[in-house]
Amino acid sequence: MSKMPDHVRASIRGWGSGAGPDLNASTKALYAPLLASGAGVTRELDIPYGAHARQKLDVYHVADGRAGKTIVIYIPGGGFTGGDKRQDDNFFGNVGRFFARAGMLGVTATYRLAPEFAWPSAGADVQAAVRWMKANAARFGGDASRVVIFGHSAGSSHVASYLFDPDLRGGDEVLCGIIASGLYALRREEMRPNVAQYFGDDDANFWRRSALSHVGQSKVPVFLAVAEFDPVYLITPTFEMARALSLRDGRAPHIARLDGHNHFSTMCTFGTPDDCFSAPLLEFVRSR
Repeated sequence: MSKMPDHVRASIRGWGSGAGPDLNASTKALYAPLLASGAGVTRELDIPYGAHARQKLDVYHVADGRAGKTIVIYIPGGGFTGGDKRQDDNFFGNVGRFFARAGMLGVTATYRLAPEFAWPSAGADVQAAVRWMKANAARFGGDASRVVIFGHSAGSSHVASYLFDPDLRGGDEVLCGIIASGLYALRREEMRPNVAQYFGDDDANFWRRSALSHVGQSKVPVFLAVAEFDPVYLITPTFEMARALSLRDGRAPHIARLDGHNHFSTMCTFGTPDDCFSAPLLEFVRSR
């Protein structure tokens, strides 16, 4: 049975699909009162993993003296030209706190943005954040051999690039990947201005710059997620990725279709009673 409150479900269903700033703000306002507090979770903020001002990460952990914790690094969205690891006091610290309370290290990281920094800069930043956390895992009680990379929206596109791109080969560096509501293939008929600012608009580059083109080069386990009310242009790439992973592995991939949710509400659920996303995700990570 869904733990999504009735008033939340009714509001989201009434708003329908989209990925605009007004829907983002309305959805976060709906979820903010449902979030657990930050009590008991230590946070270390704005730690540089590179020289650029946006190459920073936040680490959330419970000071329980335990070592060898799985590290989950979350890469947020923002349409390739914006976004932040800590949009306000609630989001996306809720993600870091959730994993900390689950006995892991929760990490949220920002990356360089288009149009100043185009492909493949953000994928390279994901790699730099992963490598920094692996090198510094013991400082926080983490296990460098158990790093999970997790992206949503544009952040999911960057994670997919990191995992599968033949120059980055991030799938060789992490335990598994989680990608939710992202863009994984470039096509002229689906090219939007913000996407072109990052990936470019030259058709000749689309195949090379599409993560979907390179799935077969890595055997990294991947968990896919998509929201019922995601925009269609972010729904179809998930099922294309599921097809590519199925062909790669000879079996169906892990995939969550998040009933009643929109593009923004899926990440808002972390730290609330609604565990439709977090519960199967945790099961996937713990089974690695």
